[in-house]
Amino acid sequence: MNDHIDSIESKTDFYGSSVNSIIRLLNFIIDTLVWLILFLSVAYVFDLYFVRFNSYIINYTYSIFLGIVIYMGYYSLLEYNFHRTLGKFLTRTKVVNANGGAITFSTILIRTVSRLIPIDIFYYLFSKTGLHDRLSNTLVIKAKSSNSLN
Repeated sequence: MNDHIDSIESKTDFYGSSVNSIIRLLNFIIDTLVWLILFLSVAYVFDLYFVRFNSYIINYTYSIFLGIVIYMGYYSLLEYNFHRTLGKFLTRTKVVNANGGAITFSTILIRTVSRLIPIDIFYYLFSKTGLHDRLSNTLVIKAKSSNSLN
């Protein structure tokens, strides 16, 4: 599986060229900021109107749960429906499977859950792709055009 991804990474005329680490870092920063804004907004509304606990531990656990739900929703819904997150829209990149085809929801789910592995972000120090790319057998490539969802 990983050798297959490595061989695809070296191709430059796949749908577009494979994406370098700087673009991947930019995607990560943009998507993290979007997730943080979504999380803080939803947490504020829930705190204001719906949920108030008198226990620090319950509030902390609730916040972690809410953050993970928003995180999973953000990545899985956008990448499944558009093959892109907001960061990928802005950098004109998209997610494809290792063969260059469309990704399934189960692939996106594996990709999204794999991002929660703490060493995923550090994996880029040793590889051109993230751990979540390797585990889900996906690639991030340049899109044909910025307007296209393909």
